[in-house]
Amino acid sequence: MTQLARYIRWQIALPFIFFTLGLTAIMLVGQSLKTVDLIVNRGLSMEVFLLIAATLLPGAMAMILPVALFCAVIFAFYRFWQDSELIVMAANGVSVWRLIRPALELAALCMAVVFLLNLYVTPYGLRSFRAQIADIRGDMAGLLLQDGAFNSPAKNISVYVRERAGDAELRGILVYLDRDSARPVIMMAERGTLLRDGNSVKILLINGNRQETELFTGRASFLTFERYVLDFSSFGLGASAVRLKPSDRYIQELFPPYDNERDRHDREDLLVEAHRRLSSPLYVLPLTLIAACGLLAGEYSRRGRFLRVTIAVIAGLALRLSELGLIGLASAAPAFAVLFYLVPLGGAAAAVLVLRPRLARAPDMVPAIPGAGA
Repeated sequence: MTQLARYIRWQIALPFIFFTLGLTAIMLVGQSLKTVDLIVNRGLSMEVFLLIAATLLPGAMAMILPVALFCAVIFAFYRFWQDSELIVMAANGVSVWRLIRPALELAALCMAVVFLLNLYVTPYGLRSFRAQIADIRGDMAGLLLQDGAFNSPAKNISVYVRERAGDAELRGILVYLDRDSARPVIMMAERGTLLRDGNSVKILLINGNRQETELFTGRASFLTFERYVLDFSSFGLGASAVRLKPSDRYIQELFPPYDNERDRHDREDLLVEAHRRLSSPLYVLPLTLIAACGLLAGEYSRRGRFLRVTIAVIAGLALRLSELGLIGLASAAPAFAVLFYLVPLGGAAAAVLVLRPRLARAPDMVPAIPGAGA
């Protein structure tokens, strides 16, 4: 490894780390907004919240790493250009291949990491995420019933608890059920106890009454009770079995044979996810080459550098977003799944064709001198 290669690699690696951390933080904030209410309104601890956010990290990294490397390569070569280092390198006969080889080595490493994330780490994290969310939503003692406040954990139900004594004992309970808007139900009890029965969550109401009123006729029914069990699982509040989405499955689970009718029905979606996951690492290579094309292809021109960078950014963004279009196309017609591989490989081939005439020689970084040919 030459000193020049180490220098270029280091100049790309530092912004790569910076862009990776920055984009990861932004994406995690966006994804975590879905669970912020668990902290603000449900009393979830910050430790559990951070653990949930950590399970989303592998999936975010798999999407961010190719983009972060693309930005890092553009940033590094733009600095070389801005500081006239490319002119010095060209004057010393440094070829374009020697300039982009450190970037391609980082691209190969990035591809391997994304491949590992897609095959195992990301589905493992998503499984953990969904399992934790299911457990949290099933934990009525810690999530639902907060004393001194009206809680609306699900549609058509509101619960008020005047006081809590310990984790299970409740005092001063008011429950409003609005499943049938024409016949709302109000239940009150002196005290109650939280019960867990397998995956269901129940409240044993003690010494209370149940009132039901017909809004259109004004008729009302009133029932007093000593014991009444209110089952919240019918409102979807209990912990339930988590069905794995295609993104939650390991790669071998996406391919046939399938062991149940639901998977056989979703065969196209599972195969699309498999091809997307296998082809996603390939985008690292064309993005790196496109970034290099933006600043190493063509002749030196200070006025033209912004246009070249803009074209490279637009091309890289279009290539990365093309994956979204391919998902819809392959879902409608499975034969188009081959495009998952052809598009990134075609992008890499196009970038190589642009760079090919210059790979073996130094970039055209020496500015033209007016009147030099006279």
